[in-house]
Amino acid sequence: MQWEYAKPAEFEKMAREEKVCILPLGVLERHGEHLPLGTDALVVHKIAVEAAKKEPCMVFPMFYFGQIHEASFASGAITFETDYLLGLLRNICDEIGRNGFTKIFLLSGHGGNNSMLDYFMMSTMDRDVPYTLYSIMYCQNLDPEELKAASAIQSSEGGHADQWESSLVMSVCPDAVDLTLQKFPEPIKPLGLGRKLGRVKSPFWWYGDYPENVTGSPTLASKEKGDKLMQIYIDRVAKDIKAIKEDEHIPKLQREFLERRNSLGK
Repeated sequence: MQWEYAKPAEFEKMAREEKVCILPLGVLERHGEHLPLGTDALVVHKIAVEAAKKEPCMVFPMFYFGQIHEASFASGAITFETDYLLGLLRNICDEIGRNGFTKIFLLSGHGGNNSMLDYFMMSTMDRDVPYTLYSIMYCQNLDPEELKAASAIQSSEGGHADQWESSLVMSVCPDAVDLTLQKFPEPIKPLGLGRKLGRVKSPFWWYGDYPENVTGSPTLASKEKGDKLMQIYIDRVAKDIKAIKEDEHIPKLQREFLERRNSLGK
């Protein structure tokens, strides 16, 4: 069920009976010349909505804002100051919890959100909140069979605006994709300009690899490939929702942790 379409009675029933709300997180950023700026949010929100039809839960409205400093050189990207973004996420989760949902599933559609969400979840351990957080990027940590099925459809060459992601957008909103605008020689390989220090990282590793924010071979994309991939991810997220619904272990650990933390010095 989508939050924005729910009527009060069915909204309250969903919060009371299912307890889980998905917060799909994307960004606004350039994806080469051929894909829409909202690619990540469009894809992850569609996956969340379809998965929630298989395993009922609430889906928060499409959320376009995340960590995207590495793409702020290109037009269309929207970045927030760190404190503001984390505060906004905290406020949204608190409001979801205030509305009766005790389990919040942070479903990321953008790789650049992953470290931010890890930190955000850890920081929530400092607070006594009426909800438990869970997080994953929809395409990561697939089981062997799911990974085999996805790899059989197409390989990912960088995972950003390549044939994999272009196919997904063609499945979700085909009219928003124009492969004739893809003008860079394929395959688009990492330049390695931000990785000159070996194991030592810098903030420019992504920009140094892909200064045009596009990877691989986008023109190999197709809606047929995208439809098949979407089904794999929808089925996987539906399983995740079911596991979160049934989970009693993490809320128990959360209560135990907070009791021990709050009892210090007493």
